[in-house]
Amino acid sequence: MLRAGVGFAAVMKLLGHTSPDMTLEYLQITQQDLQREFHLALSHPRHVVPSRTLSLGSPPRADSSGLIDSLTAAQHVLEMYRRNVADHSARRLLARLARRLAKILTETTELNQTQK
Repeated sequence: MLRAGVGFAAVMKLLGHTSPDMTLEYLQITQQDLQREFHLALSHPRHVVPSRTLSLGSPPRADSSGLIDSLTAAQHVLEMYRRNVADHSARRLLARLARRLAKILTETTELNQTQK
């Protein structure tokens, strides 16, 4: 059932198991299973910053919309860079920076809406 795409929690419930350990007793996870899950996770990441078209040809506008566009582009570039960093501690630091940037973007968007 797992290889057919049914989630682990659903298989556990269908079998009437109350703990994951019991379900794992009946599973045999192969190298192919691990590779499939790995490639699936790479092709469909859960926490992806929405992709934006970067307009590198035009200068940024000096208004709130231009600021929001620039912050969104910075957020996108930071996430793409973070994914390519191999060092775990550096990735954690970049993730913290990304969360800060997301908060700044949220507050800027709210400020922009109140000014309209």
